[in-house]
Amino acid sequence: MKTVHQHFETIAITAFIAKQEIIVRCKDNNSYRGFVQRDMTEKGFSLDEQLIHWVDIVEIQLTDQYFHFWEDILHLKAPTS
Repeated sequence: MKTVHQHFETIAITAFIAKQEIIVRCKDNNSYRGFVQRDMTEKGFSLDEQLIHWVDIVEIQLTDQYFHFWEDILHLKAPTS
């Protein structure tokens, strides 16, 4: 799993396009896991039934499937480490 601390809008949009589950941790220390819904606005977005405001996000965790999807789309090989 990869944790992202910036560019939340880009991550949410690409997770929506890829139909991939993400985990969002907010400033109140609550975490929400789910799929980004299509009701995204300048104020925030819904993760399944939970409304998430952009200003409340601390980090987003991406599942491995998120990267596999984009590797397949872009025909990339996963980096070896």
